[in-house]
This record gives sequence, structure tokens and C-alpha cells, in this order.
Amino acid sequence: MIRPRAPEAPSLPLGYLVSASLALVVAAVALPWLAPELAGHYYHPRVLALAHMVTLGWITLTIMGASYQLIPILLERPVASERVARWQLPCFVVGVVGVVGHFAIAEWRGFVWSAGLLTLAALAHVANAGASVFWTSTAHGRQLFPGTGARSSFTARMIGLALVGLALTALFGTLLGADRIWRFLPGALFPTLHAHVQLALLGWVLPMVIGVAARVYPMFLLAPEPAGAGARVQLIGIAAGVPALVIGLLVDARPAIVIGSALVAAAVLTHLGSVLAMARSGKRPRLDWPLRFVLAGSLALVPATALGLALATDLVGGPRMALAYGVLALGGWASLTIVGMLLKIVPFLVWSRVYGPRAGREPVPTLAQLSWASGEAIAFVLLIVGLAALAAAVAAGDVVAIRAAATLVTLGVLVFAATLARVLHHLVRYPLRGATAAPLSRAS
Repeated sequence: MIRPRAPEAPSLPLGYLVSASLALVVAAVALPWLAPELAGHYYHPRVLALAHMVTLGWITLTIMGASYQLIPILLERPVASERVARWQLPCFVVGVVGVVGHFAIAEWRGFVWSAGLLTLAALAHVANAGASVFWTSTAHGRQLFPGTGARSSFTARMIGLALVGLALTALFGTLLGADRIWRFLPGALFPTLHAHVQLALLGWVLPMVIGVAARVYPMFLLAPEPAGAGARVQLIGIAAGVPALVIGLLVDARPAIVIGSALVAAAVLTHLGSVLAMARSGKRPRLDWPLRFVLAGSLALVPATALGLALATDLVGGPRMALAYGVLALGGWASLTIVGMLLKIVPFLVWSRVYGPRAGREPVPTLAQLSWASGEAIAFVLLIVGLAALAAAVAAGDVVAIRAAATLVTLGVLVFAATLARVLHHLVRYPLRGATAAPLSRAS
């Protein structure tokens, strides 16, 4: 078992977050050029490449990097191995490049090798983050599930569910690629593919966001943490609903699909209710743009969940509606939420790295002075309008409308990237010399 150690330097999560942001820029720049493919079927090599650039290069890398900052802060437990985390990043990035590139040219043998490397890196993260969350050193040796309060336990259990989902998703994806060569998996292609998608989205991304939100959103909004039966509804909904839905898709069991979808929907709506309650009871005098991104992402769960339920119950169907669901879930919910989180996390990391050691000895800027509110506002408008228009255009299959909406999304992503670059330039302009970065603490 990996033994925990002291919290890492801010440079560790920054490496992940910068790499993830670059992946988002690549995906966004490619988006308008893929309008003809997005007007057709989702099972197209370049559409699959785009989807994996978003899910792996953007969303998964961001979650991994944020984990190495947030686990010590939220759960008050050190990261188990910084060395594993540092080696994991280049392996995962190389795997993502290989997977996306081989998807784009529909070359499956190279894909399998790339997916294998990516899976090894993902499993390294599961082991490292899992050891960080569930094991700690005590006077009596190592202890499983250290007691830090019910709310921390909810977050820890949600992170645990997410890590299991990540491991299964990575292994499942590698098997799907290998099956394209050797044909050994039972069942039809598309139900198996749908099971993989839902496992990634609902088994990996959803519980991680819900678990972290339960601790981070109250800090951001200056609101009480959620408590009561809602936590149990969310845990049961994810823990029971996702397996039921995935297995139902694999074996074509309609009752399991419906029950699993209903349980997940109950967890999602309970989470949304807690977010809205925190927003109403929060004591911040005004919402900054990162918080508006986070809340907009939460609200995007409403149409995404409604469309997901409609697809699960056969009220709607077809590749266009499935693509619209992907836009709402990956773009509207996950991406807007992550953008808001990064606009909070990255300035804090940069300030900790550059100005933390100088604080008290010389004048230093505040966190707010590192940010670019005008750029955040422009990115917010472009992304909200662009993603909403893109979901509608994809559902209609209109190439011209898809390209126009995709252009708005691209511009929004570029402005978002510029806001991050404006923050990151402090690392170059004001390098840290002869001092150690300040330790990480709770962000507000």
C-alpha cells in the first residue's frame, strides 16, 4: 500500500490543468471543421476522436489535476505519492494523443496500444487517489476510512465510486478497441458502446462532481454544507443506478435500463436541489463569473437529464438526439462546471506559488487582481449561447447552424484560455527565487 506523504507543490496540479486546457483548445478549434460529421452519425472516426479529446484530454485530466489539490484541502489527507502523480501525467497525455489520433484515422491496432498506456496511467491515478482518500497513517498504523465527519465521508465515498468508475471505463474502452480487431465481446456494437459512454459519464464524472461540489460549493458561495437524506439519495442513486443502467444496456434489459436511469435521475435532481439551496442561502454579496459558470453548469443538468431519460425510455431516439445529449452533458454540464472551477483554482495555485512566499514581506496582489473579469464575462456569454445553439443544431442536423454555433463555442474557449494565460503569465513574469511555495490551504 502506498504510504501518504505531505501535500504537493502547486506545480503538480497546474501541470494537469494546463494540459487539460490545451486539450480543450484543440477540441474547440476542430469543432467548426467537423460540422458535416456532427450533422450525421455519432459513430464516425473523427466524431469519436473529438469526443475522446473532450472526455479524456479535457474532463478527465482536469479532474485528475484538481484531485491532487482538493483531496488535501477537502478531506484533510495528504496525497499518497507525488512521484506517481508526476509520472502519470506524461503517460496519460501520450495515451490521449495516441487514442485520439488513431480514432481520427480509424486504425485500431495502434489504438489498442495507446489505450493500454492510458489505462495504466488511469489505474495509477485510481491507486494513488484511492490511497489518499481511504488510507491514512495513525499512531496505531494505517486506518481505512478515517473519521473526519459525515460530510467528508459523503465526499470520500463519492470519490471512491468515481475512481471505480474510472478504472472500469478505462478497461472497458481498451476492450472495445481490442474487440474491433479480434471480435471477442458478446452483444451488438452499439449497446456495448452506449454502456461505455454511460459508465464514463455517470460512473466517473458525475460522482466526482457531486462529491466535490458538496464540499467546495459551500466554500465558494459562503453557504452551509448540505445535510440530511439528500446525501443518501445521491449515494444510492449512483451506486445502484449506474450498474443497473450499464448492465441493462449490455444485456438489452429494458426494465433495468429504466430503473437505473430513474435512480441516476433522482441523484442528479437531488444534487441540483442542494446546489440551488446553497445558492439561495449563500452570503456572498454578488456572484463572480466563475460561480456563474458553476451554477450554469448545474442548470444544464435539467435538459441533459430530461433528454437522457427520454432516450432511455425510447421517447426519442436516433443518432442526432444522442449527439445533442452529448453536447448538453459534456459541454453544457461538465465543461461549464469545470471552467468555473478552473477560474477559481488556477488563480489560487498561481498565487500560492508566486506570491504566497512574499506575502507579509512585500506588497502582493489579491486573488481577484490575478483574474480578468471582462474576459470571463465574454467567455460566459459565448459559451452559454454557443452550447445551447450547438445542441439544437446537432439535433436538427443542420450543417450551417452547427458550424455557426461551433464557432461561438470556439471563440468562447479561446477567450477562456486567454483568461487562464493572463493568470499563468505571473509564473513567468514573477518567478519564485530562493523560497519555497506556500503550502496549500482552503480556497475561498
